[in-house]
Amino acid sequence: MRKPAHQWETHAYRAIRRAEIEPEWREEPRAEAFELVPLDDRPAAQAWLSLERQVVTRHALLDPDLIHAVSCWLVARGAREIRLMDEEGAVIEERALHVWELGTPPIKTPSTLVSLCPSNAEMLGALGCFDRVIACEDSSDYPPEVAERERLGPDLAPDLERIAELRPELVVASLSVPGMERVVTGLRARGLPLAVLAPRSIADVQDEIIALGRWLGADERACEVVAEMEAECRELMLRRPKKPVRVYLEWWPRPMFSPASECYSNELIELAGGINVFGERPGSSLEISAEELLAEDPEVCFVSWCGVAEAKLDPQNLIDRPGLGGLRAAQRGRVYVLDEAFAGRPGPRMIEAARRMAARIREVVAAEGAADTHTR
Repeated sequence: MRKPAHQWETHAYRAIRRAEIEPEWREEPRAEAFELVPLDDRPAAQAWLSLERQVVTRHALLDPDLIHAVSCWLVARGAREIRLMDEEGAVIEERALHVWELGTPPIKTPSTLVSLCPSNAEMLGALGCFDRVIACEDSSDYPPEVAERERLGPDLAPDLERIAELRPELVVASLSVPGMERVVTGLRARGLPLAVLAPRSIADVQDEIIALGRWLGADERACEVVAEMEAECRELMLRRPKKPVRVYLEWWPRPMFSPASECYSNELIELAGGINVFGERPGSSLEISAEELLAEDPEVCFVSWCGVAEAKLDPQNLIDRPGLGGLRAAQRGRVYVLDEAFAGRPGPRMIEAARRMAARIREVVAAEGAADTHTR
């Protein structure tokens, strides 16, 4: 299935991203410009969106779903506030965003589900509700029962028409990465009941497990899953080194992407005994340059590329990458693989990523300690 050309949609418009953006927007975080193509006889419109402010042509604001669409765009990039204005600067909407409110609660406890993100499938499995799942997107691989379910296409471009044909009583969707706003707004435009998840922290994941358990009639099991995660976190906290190790976690090699401040990865790194070298940058994910990585000089690097199986992760790719010859972690052989199935999925199995990073970090700390002793 071909990826749709539009970035998000409502009943009235489809938003097509423009290749160029006006100079005054170029320095704003994650700024993008859109042509709003009407689906009826209303006039075309425009939108300019960044994490700091959002501007939309005034007449398009008559569309009641447009605020929802802009909110989805923001949430998918880690933001939790909206500041929406018209082209003359009049503020239309300014408030905090609550992810759960972007969905639509089911009328009754749902007996048929569609899952549209690997972490959602894992969450439904942990809650003991995967037997209700009738279809899921292509990249889900856990629990094992996913092999028996209908596949709907990639997580950023599932077949929305097929989902509508299946008529699930609840679609468990996500806004955890940019691009997923296309899916959530498309499902809303088709009138499907939605649960929308977009955790930025371990606590968010736990809150979503509790909330989803309540919607699915699995409250008791949800509490058990959260308690298990909390116990794992406590165990890791007790074993952290006294001084945190500076860590670079790579989500994608070209262009280079790493988690930023509004991301659960920072907590996983902290649990492991590290600190994210880009953890102070705004947003949920961050595109960086080789020069920026060299300047941060991490002590340990982990490659955990989105959608790439652990067996295909290649630390040598980072070690030999042009511009990174002076990277100390690469020179010392401290670039490791980290299975994206744990590090990239904010769900009940995410603590395993911290456990695996912790093992490598303890090796580095022990090696540094031995070297210091030898020097003395």
